[in-house]
Amino acid sequence: MHMKTTIKFSNSSKNFLQRATRKRSFVGLPTSLLNVKVLTTMALLVLISAGTVCAQPGNSSVTQTLTLEVRPITRLSVTGNPNSLIISDAVPGSSLLSVSDENTKYSLTTNLDNMKIVASINDRMPAGTKLMLKLSSSKATSTGLVDVSNALSPVDVVTGLNRTIETNQSISYTFAANSDVSEIPTQTRDVTLTLTN
Repeated sequence: MHMKTTIKFSNSSKNFLQRATRKRSFVGLPTSLLNVKVLTTMALLVLISAGTVCAQPGNSSVTQTLTLEVRPITRLSVTGNPNSLIISDAVPGSSLLSVSDENTKYSLTTNLDNMKIVASINDRMPAGTKLMLKLSSSKATSTGLVDVSNALSPVDVVTGLNRTIETNQSISYTFAANSDVSEIPTQTRDVTLTLTN
């Protein structure tokens, strides 16, 4: 709700007020007019000050606190599944029968130094047989074809990984059996690859 107040001055009062607001000495003016001058000036200052405050815009900047951290990253993934490794033929005169598969790939990301990939198997291979594994690497050192037949404890397959990314690197499995091994029924083995230090 707004209220409007009108103040009326007589002609003589207006003349005195004009005289009081001029930029010159107030010597000779009545005390009452000096009071009017002071009050008028104070009122104008209050109005100007209030107008200045109202004209200011709202806050134009704010501050937020962010918590930042980079944690150790060791991510390893594989794509594809190896085919069944079935020995069904042999090279005449060969003492070792084998079959290989290269249908799987691995990728990794790490922001740590001195990392490696190790492999382990959940159960030993049958007597007279071997399961071998090879991982390629474009950023580190592959240990080549590694015998994991009895690797219940992890063995190195890639070493020297330092803050790197590897993508679509090949995984090669080779299953071999001595020529004197008789028929072996279908079996499965779980091979675990781990990115570690």
